[in-house]
Amino acid sequence: MKLRQFLSVICLVALVGVIFSPSTLSLTASPGGDGGTGPADTSSSGTSMFLAYLRESGYHVTVANTSLEVTNNLLAKAKLVYVLVGADTALSNQDVQAVSAGYAGGSYSALIAEGNYTNAGLLATFGASATGSAIVDPASSFQDQRVFSVDLSLGSTNASGVIDIASPLRLAPFSFLHPVAVTSPASYDAGNSTVGPRAVVAAGSSPSGSKAVILTDSAPFTNFLFNYTQGAIDERAFVAAMLSYVDPGKATPVLVDASHYYPAKPPPAGAGLAIGPLVAYILEQYVSTLNGYYASLPADVSGWLGGIGIHVSDGVAGALVALLILLSVYGAVTRWFAPEKKGKDDQPLPNLERTVVAESKARTGFLQASRSKEGYVATLAQLYEVLDSIVLGEFGVRMASLDATVLAKKVGGDEARRAKKLFVELSRLHEYAVGRRRRLFPPVIRWRRLTARTTGEAEDFLDSLGVTIAGEQKPLGQGTPAPVTEMVRA
Repeated sequence: MKLRQFLSVICLVALVGVIFSPSTLSLTASPGGDGGTGPADTSSSGTSMFLAYLRESGYHVTVANTSLEVTNNLLAKAKLVYVLVGADTALSNQDVQAVSAGYAGGSYSALIAEGNYTNAGLLATFGASATGSAIVDPASSFQDQRVFSVDLSLGSTNASGVIDIASPLRLAPFSFLHPVAVTSPASYDAGNSTVGPRAVVAAGSSPSGSKAVILTDSAPFTNFLFNYTQGAIDERAFVAAMLSYVDPGKATPVLVDASHYYPAKPPPAGAGLAIGPLVAYILEQYVSTLNGYYASLPADVSGWLGGIGIHVSDGVAGALVALLILLSVYGAVTRWFAPEKKGKDDQPLPNLERTVVAESKARTGFLQASRSKEGYVATLAQLYEVLDSIVLGEFGVRMASLDATVLAKKVGGDEARRAKKLFVELSRLHEYAVGRRRRLFPPVIRWRRLTARTTGEAEDFLDSLGVTIAGEQKPLGQGTPAPVTEMVRA
């Protein structure tokens, strides 16, 4: 395609995009800033989605909007889970004493997100404190290194989540809590430049049986991050793991403290003018001024047809004119933008499915075929999805979250190490295939050899799980027989 034609196509696409754009021109100024972290706040920093998740998941939720409601519920309930996320103001001494007494007596469990000094008295109840100094993790994959991911380990539950500006969590010697999520060894914080891991989530049980989880960041509960997923990171599962720890059976009432937040900011007021209809109207007015010939064309065509003995209404004549103009425009556009002859597109690459043959002739032919780099990348990405689905079915967790000790119990230590190495390699190639990783380092020199080796290692892993792959040849109607495959339990 010539440059002039390319620019014409770009301009046409831009014009269509503007006409159908949902954007509007604001006629009034919107108030700046964001809302708070209250459960009724629907802004990006609010926790309304977390509250909706609690109710949808079957929890018995009570929202306390005043300090008096908090105290009454703490005194009235024999058992409950107290939830406080990123409070703007401190709890009263009466509330702190009620939570402390209930926790010590085995009545209350607690899930608290507090990363500064606002509720230092409440954290002291659990033998914990937050320094208020932002942690910086150079190992973070985010541009702002105060945002990083951590791995959470609560008993047999493991989850990965994103932390958005947290401070170190300190635990007193008498505390029953212990760290369950820490930063990388390369991290430091604004108040202490010493490099080392920092605890950001702690959990534990009191002698009376009350459970508590404390984290120094409220971001995982906010509307901005609650549904965030990227690779092994699942923010909703991260929050659910902490919530399940303090209330495993969903039978205990959950008291959400909504009494310590500033009022939510009102939504922006004003009106807007839609861009699409405005541009369409301007274009319509411009075209109507170019030539008035087409306005009288249907009547002229009707009169011309009547002169030769064919009488039609103005509506039919207008339809004939519209059809003629449509064919003319189509011919002009195809002649200008599509001068090439019509032809079939390239045939798609064959899909590697979960039922791919392990020892059949079809697989041997596949490994011996010479393909482009894109074909091997797509194949390896599909192999990752196959193994990931098998691991999920066998162990109940994704491949990236599978613990080596759990894997070793089923396939042995040596095979577990080889399998974890294979999982890391396939994860790296999958991220490259889907665009999350721009470059591979170290680079792959021979894609065909890598595909053959990785496929063989995947087959060995499946064999160690007791899964064998068998194949047979069945005819597809007329012509050459095609491979039909299935995976069976050995």
